[in-house]
Amino acid sequence: MHISTFCDTNLVMRAAPSDILGLLREINNFETNKSNNTTNSFETNKFNNTTTFKHTTYTPFRCHGVKVGTISETVLDVLSRFPEVFTISETEVTFNCNINGYNKTSQALNNVLVDLTSSPRFPCLRGWRDECYVINDNNGQPLFQIERAAAPIFGIRKYGVRINGYVRDAHGEMFVWLQRRAYDKPTYPGKIDGFVGGGLTEGRGVLETAIKEGEEEAGLTSLIAAGLKSVGCVSYMHESERGLHPLTEYVFDLELPPAFVPENQDGEVEEWFLSPINKLKEIIFSEDFRLTSAPVVIDFLIRHGFLTHDNEPNLAAIIELLHPHLH
Repeated sequence: MHISTFCDTNLVMRAAPSDILGLLREINNFETNKSNNTTNSFETNKFNNTTTFKHTTYTPFRCHGVKVGTISETVLDVLSRFPEVFTISETEVTFNCNINGYNKTSQALNNVLVDLTSSPRFPCLRGWRDECYVINDNNGQPLFQIERAAAPIFGIRKYGVRINGYVRDAHGEMFVWLQRRAYDKPTYPGKIDGFVGGGLTEGRGVLETAIKEGEEEAGLTSLIAAGLKSVGCVSYMHESERGLHPLTEYVFDLELPPAFVPENQDGEVEEWFLSPINKLKEIIFSEDFRLTSAPVVIDFLIRHGFLTHDNEPNLAAIIELLHPHLH
């Protein structure tokens, strides 16, 4: 496993490093007009701050009256082929009234997804993981489960965990561990990413998931993982070619021993970098960095006093975009 100190000459920059607000707007490229239940997604050109709106209609996806997702016109057209599973009206998509209960609903949905795996219209299904998200109602009661890779098709809100792993040298200077994702990962292959991260799937809690991912991705022992510090969460609403991604990530900070060297255990990390804190802003604006991991880094810089109202005039707007309303 290759490990190095990060060097900015390796980076292909995508925009000026000072435009953090523009970067977050690019990530949160989905905007809802609540007055008429239509939704616009948009693309921002960071080089001239122009925005191109892709006008389309998105329909709420509900289960037993609870909004669980957001479905585009393209997906709606495909789902209309499954009237035995979905009921589609002008205002919402629901499960057919004959489908009730967690197991029956989950199985009916999974049957549709298996059928769609052969469709080129849904590239996200090529990354089928055999891991499921459990979708709950407002009281925490499970409604159904869905294959993790398929969640973007239905605009289902996902949850994940992130660990910021950092060290301090003898002079108190901070360095942050980053990884390069394996080149055979189904999503963002070869991209530079944060220290550790993973999705919350069926049967595991937030801290349990953080400990599991820390062990698998970085070789964290239980003794080191005991230092995990919960520091809140960040969210974003991003649309990509794979679908719609409303995501909230629970964030942990972990100060590591200066001599610690991460060791990947699951084959999902290509190499590790130890980055000086003053390089992070440049790194997140590189083409090499995973775009949707930037909010966690920005949040880290704010909380540790490296991004302040003195050096970032848009700080208030930036903080708001780290916590957008989802659904």
